[in-house]
Amino acid sequence: MGNVLVNKFHLFGVLLLSLLLTACGGAEATNSESSDTAKEEMETTIIGGRTGGAWSVFTEGIAESIRRENKDAFITVEPGGIVENPATVGTNTIPYGLSYAMTAYAAYKGEEPYDQAYEDVRAISVVIPANYYQFVVKADADYDSFEEIVEQEVPLRLAVDQKGSPGEMITRNILQEYGVTYDDIIAWGGSVDHLGGTKTFELMADNRIDGTGDALSVPSSDILEASTTMDFKMFSLDEAVIQAVSENLGMEAGVIEAGGYDFLKEDVATVNTPVILVVHKDVSEDEVYQVTKSIYENIDYLGTVHEEFTNLTDETIMDVGAVPLHPGAEKFFQDAGLVESDDVN
Repeated sequence: MGNVLVNKFHLFGVLLLSLLLTACGGAEATNSESSDTAKEEMETTIIGGRTGGAWSVFTEGIAESIRRENKDAFITVEPGGIVENPATVGTNTIPYGLSYAMTAYAAYKGEEPYDQAYEDVRAISVVIPANYYQFVVKADADYDSFEEIVEQEVPLRLAVDQKGSPGEMITRNILQEYGVTYDDIIAWGGSVDHLGGTKTFELMADNRIDGTGDALSVPSSDILEASTTMDFKMFSLDEAVIQAVSENLGMEAGVIEAGGYDFLKEDVATVNTPVILVVHKDVSEDEVYQVTKSIYENIDYLGTVHEEFTNLTDETIMDVGAVPLHPGAEKFFQDAGLVESDDVN
């Protein structure tokens, strides 16, 4: 009878041990599945700028920052455009993208150049704190300001980016402050062409374009390269014009310091807007938290990618404009002690 009881207890012990091992194995499998799920959550895409442009460098820098902090993350960078990116993110076609703050807010509100509101766009952080409006003409032009162009009714051959792009909208708004339209410039014998930077400077070298304006980082690669073969001068904006354009387009006053380019001997007063990273609202809070954390903890690294990143600081990283922050970004900035919870927009 004793041997029977012993055998029964032995069998019970074996069964109990087997159940425990099975449970542990199941837990490990569950943990493994959770880990795999986490990895899948960090497989994403960021849309940036045209291939070879400064924005492609900015975007790859952000992507690499995420990879450095999340070793299993798979981040793809795709080319995009200033106007297209907020709409692409707003429809969740691609979850992340770079945008000017002024452009992202226009998309969010459904204002020019957009014909509908993309209310699902959210901000993560500033990427490049300032992109300055830069209007350049050849150094031998016999006018030195927008005022002189208007007063003299100069037959200016003007090049601006696509209609609705930040640079084009800023140029149009500046002219409007002087009571001038593109049609007026054409009536004076000038022209208005919608061209990219590379083509613009090719035509300037051929003496077929006189001036161009765009919102760009300093130094702009296009202007920098063109200035090796042409002499330029850059216009400052009148204080009243700066104030009006800033209010109209949601921008800020800015100064391009002398020495920003070799040809720039004096400071240039202008307007500026930051480049920000935007995201669709449905991307998880945890993922956006990790993305925001990765950017913040790699600011020093980003400074080695492009000198414009060196202006990214605790004071500038949250100046995203009027687009609402994603909750994941809000939470990170609060946890990092950069903002009180009541101060987050």
